[in-house]
Parts: sequence; C-alpha cells; structure tokens
Amino acid sequence: MDISLSGQSVAGDRRLIRYLLGALPDEEAERLDEQSIVDEGMAARLRILEDDLVDAYVSGALSGETLERFESYYLASPRRREKVAFAKRLLAAVDRASASPTPPARVVAPAAAPAARASTPRETPRVRRAWFAWPVAAAALLALTCGTLFFEDAQLRRGLGEAQRLGAAANERARLLTQQLDARQAENAAMTQQLARIRTAEPVAAIALVLQPQTRGADAVPLIAVRTGGGDVSLDLQIETGGFDRYQASLKDPATARILWRSQMLGPRATARLSVVRVAIPANLLKKPQHYSLDLFGRRGADAPAIVGSYAFQVVPQ
Repeated sequence: MDISLSGQSVAGDRRLIRYLLGALPDEEAERLDEQSIVDEGMAARLRILEDDLVDAYVSGALSGETLERFESYYLASPRRREKVAFAKRLLAAVDRASASPTPPARVVAPAAAPAARASTPRETPRVRRAWFAWPVAAAALLALTCGTLFFEDAQLRRGLGEAQRLGAAANERARLLTQQLDARQAENAAMTQQLARIRTAEPVAAIALVLQPQTRGADAVPLIAVRTGGGDVSLDLQIETGGFDRYQASLKDPATARILWRSQMLGPRATARLSVVRVAIPANLLKKPQHYSLDLFGRRGADAPAIVGSYAFQVVPQ
C-alpha cells in the first residue's frame, strides 16, 4: 500500500498510512493510539497524512487496495465522511473560481478615428456591462470563500472539542490505571511479606490450616509451604452451610480446570467456633508452585451432591 501524497513519496510513512486505513494488527494500532496521544509530533504527522489521504481521494488519485480500504474503513466514521464532504465542497469551489470568465481587455480607440467610434454607439455600454459583471463575480467568489472559511472554522472548533473530550477520557483512564497499579503493587508487597514468613515457618503438612470459602472480595490467596516428599497436607475447610451428612472434596488445577484428586467421604467436625471438614491431600500432588482450588460437595441421604464452597490456595515448595 504505497501511494504518493503531497508530491512526496510516503514509503517511509507506509506504517502510518496503514494505521489510518485500519490495516495494522490490533496490538500495533493500540501502540500508535497511545503514541499519538503523548507525542505531539506523531499526532501532527498523522493529521498531515490524513489530510493528504482525503485530498488524494477527492481528486481521484487513490486506487487499488488503498482506495478499497479508504472506502470500507475510513468512510465508516461519520466524522471522517464529513471531512471528505467538506474537502469535496472546497475543491468544487476552487474549480468554479478557476472556471470564471476573465475580465475583457479594455479597447481604446485611436484618437485619429473619431468617426469609427461614433459609428458604433452601442459598444461602450456593452463594455461597461462586462466590466460591471466582473466585480459582481469577484464579490460572489469572495462570499463563497468566506462561507467556506466560516464552515472550516466551525469544523475545527468541533474537532478541538472532540480532542479535548478524548484527552479528558485518556487522563481518566491513566488515573484508573495508576490506581490499579498501586493496588497491585501493594498486594504484591503483602504477598512477598507473607511468603517470607511462610518460608521460615514449619511446613503445613504437619498441621491443619483453616481455609475459608472464596468470596467476590479482594482477599489475598493463602500461601501454603509444602515440603517436597512429605506426607499428607491437612486442611480444615470452614463450612457455612450445614445440614449435610457427609462431604467430598476435589482438588482442581485452575489453569487447566482438570480434577487432580478426589477425597473419600468425610464427616464434619465441630470446634469451639467453627464447623470444618478436614481434608488430607497427598503432598506429591502439590509439587508445582501455583494456585490450586478445592471444591467441597455436601450429600444428604440419597440426594444429589450440592456444592458447599470453593477454597483457593497457593503452594510454595520447600
């Protein structure tokens, strides 16, 4: 897609032209979107290339794939169609101005031939009417040019308003991203501290850690230190919905949604403040340092099993 705009070869700007015509991959187009916001030089170059593309289309200089992309992608936007329509009107006004009749040359009769001048008494009024018509045509052209300039000024004002609106939206997006980044950094710092404490603690395979069901909140995922080659990892799953005779837990890899292990039927345990179901998971199933989840199902008599809760945790090998 190599075209010539403004009398210069834009082979070096082929990437920007493909961006204007929607022919770049999404990731590269998003990078140019951001660059055009923060880089005024890039934004100015894009405006120049866009104006050249519109002028080339209006004058019939586009062809082939460039013409197809321009009509299918560029003209899909109402704002761009309005820009092209304005360019067409401006080109038509210039053509009409260049096609206007030139003022006739003033003929001065020689002083030695007064009789000839007197023999054509109607010539002088015709010449005067021709001279009178030219200022009228010039005034009409001036009025048309002024109207075109006023229209272009209105277009520029609307474009400025849109640019200001987009700038405000970009600032708001940057603010939200900054907040998300700060929250993620704080979460990572808390996870790092918790990981440091766990690495210096006893492996959880020797004790039972109480896990609470997952909620939609932003609670941190518990970290569990598991010694390689150890025995079972005992976990107490806190239950909030009672009334079931027995329970069964299944260990799942969230990355693949594959069931890694199912427990046998388990009975509930009651402590001083909690009702829990103790699950003993073989340590050799928790070899990867990643997230795991436990789904706990409850059964009552011959009824079908019902989901009681899901429990997430992250394994840190020792």
